[in-house]
Amino acid sequence: MEGIAMALTDEDFELLGSLRGMRVFATTLQEIVNDPSRDLDSFEDKIKEALDAQIAARDSKVIEKLVKAAKLPNALAALERFEAHSNRGITPDRIERLATCDWITYGRDLTIVGATGTGKSFLAQGLAVAACRHKLTARYFRLADLADEFDATADAAYERKALLEELTKPAVLVIDDFLATDVSAFALAQVFNLLVKREHSSTVIVSQHEPEYWYSVFSENAIADAVLSRLANNGSKLTLIGEDMRTRDDFQEERGTLSKQLKQRQRSKR
Repeated sequence: MEGIAMALTDEDFELLGSLRGMRVFATTLQEIVNDPSRDLDSFEDKIKEALDAQIAARDSKVIEKLVKAAKLPNALAALERFEAHSNRGITPDRIERLATCDWITYGRDLTIVGATGTGKSFLAQGLAVAACRHKLTARYFRLADLADEFDATADAAYERKALLEELTKPAVLVIDDFLATDVSAFALAQVFNLLVKREHSSTVIVSQHEPEYWYSVFSENAIADAVLSRLANNGSKLTLIGEDMRTRDDFQEERGTLSKQLKQRQRSKR
C-alpha cells in the first residue's frame, strides 16, 4: 500500500521561515507551492529556485553593507549608468573590463583626470560600487577630508599609524578631488606613505589636473616623482572629456531625490 503524500502547511512554511537565514527560501517556496501553474515542475527545480532566491537576498545584504561602509557621497552611482563612448575618452568595452574588477584583484591603480562635470567622480564611485558587488571592500575620501584626518594625527604617531593601517585594508580606495584645494605638506607626505603601504591594493586617484601638475604642489620633487612612478608603473590613466554631466535633467532629478531622502532620514532621527 502506497503511503499518503504529506502536504506542506502554512505552519510548516512559518516554521521554516523562522529558522535563521531561511525566510526568503521559505517565502519563495511557499509561493511556488501555492501556484497551480508550477505543479508539474520537478521537486529539484522548486528547491533550486527557492535556494537561488535565498542566496540572492543574502548577497544583496552583504553588498548593501559594503556600499554603506564605503561612505560614498552617491551610493546610487553605477557603471551601467555611465555614458561611455569614444568622444568621452572611455569606451563601453573599457567600462565592461573595469566592471569585472580584475584590476582590483591584481592590485592595479587607476588615475581619472577630467574637467569639472565630466563625470570622473561618478565613474570613480561607480567603480567602488562595482567592487562591492564583487564582495570586495571599498572606501571613499575627498583629499581635503583625508588631509584633515591626517593633520589631526600630526602629534599622535600611534593614531596616525592606526589610520594608515585602516586605510590600507580596503581592496580599493578612492581619493577624489586630488589636489583640488590646498592641503598641508604633512598631509601630502602621509598620502604618499599611504600609497606606498597600498602597494598590493588598488587606489583610484581622481583629479582635475594632469599628473605633471602635481610637481608644482608637492614641496619636494622626490615625493612627486615617487607618487607618479607608483601610479604609472602599477596602473593606468583615463582622461574624460565631454559635457558637464551635472546639467543633465536626470542627474538633477537624482540629486533632488537624494536630498529628499536625506531630509526624511534626518527628521526620523529627531
